[in-house]
Amino acid sequence: MKTQNQLKLQMLTAALAVVLCALLGGVNASPNHVTRLLSPAEDGGALFGQRCALCHGKDGAGLPNWKSKGQPDLRSQDWQSSHTDSQIADTIRNGKGKFMPAFKAKLSDEQIASLVARIRAFGKK
Repeated sequence: MKTQNQLKLQMLTAALAVVLCALLGGVNASPNHVTRLLSPAEDGGALFGQRCALCHGKDGAGLPNWKSKGQPDLRSQDWQSSHTDSQIADTIRNGKGKFMPAFKAKLSDEQIASLVARIRAFGKK
């Protein structure tokens, strides 16, 4: 009986280890597949493409119809150096003016931080 309980405990421990690794993003559930963790800028890149590129363009340069309304070129070194990460996050979270909507109800703090990292990456190109 003791051996059966030990075997059950070992199986439970192994299953828990697999679940924890999957939750932490270190491995996929299939034993031969290891996934690479995304950096915040990479993760933010996908999010930027989904939520921001429609107005800001895929490369952050902006679109002509929005530029005429005051939209900045997020790639500009002048813009990058004149805005802190906190200011960028605040704009994403709370919106700005009548054209930039607030995303606080739609994005988590982690998602907003990944967008800030992505926006910063525009300035490094």
